[in-house]
Amino acid sequence: MNGWGSIFLDIAPDGAALPCHNARELPGLNIPNVKNHSIREIWYESQAFNFFRGDEWMQEPCKSCPDKEKDFGGCRCQAYMLTGDASAADPVCSKSPDHALIKQAIHESTGARASRGESIPEFPLIFRTDKNSHQL
Repeated sequence: MNGWGSIFLDIAPDGAALPCHNARELPGLNIPNVKNHSIREIWYESQAFNFFRGDEWMQEPCKSCPDKEKDFGGCRCQAYMLTGDASAADPVCSKSPDHALIKQAIHESTGARASRGESIPEFPLIFRTDKNSHQL
């Protein structure tokens, strides 16, 4: 997402304007609607789009992390779904105090196959761009 409310805006079929595909899952966000507000107002002034912009909302270890300008604290929806706290460090990050949740999930999803000696295929993440979209 390149940071909450920084480059992405999703308009749902009911007109809800979302800073992330899954933002409706987060408690306490006042999701604006394009039927009642202009895109400009939604982007610059809405509580939902400003809630996780910048780093004021961050907790440790994110707040003092040298990578916070690169990863923006990770995914807010993922943090909420895994920890119950949308402002927690994303558990995918190895610096998160909840990273063990991810390690456990990986172990549970691959453990049975690995114990049978099966290899676990890895699939690289490829971002689509105008230059490589024809290759996918």
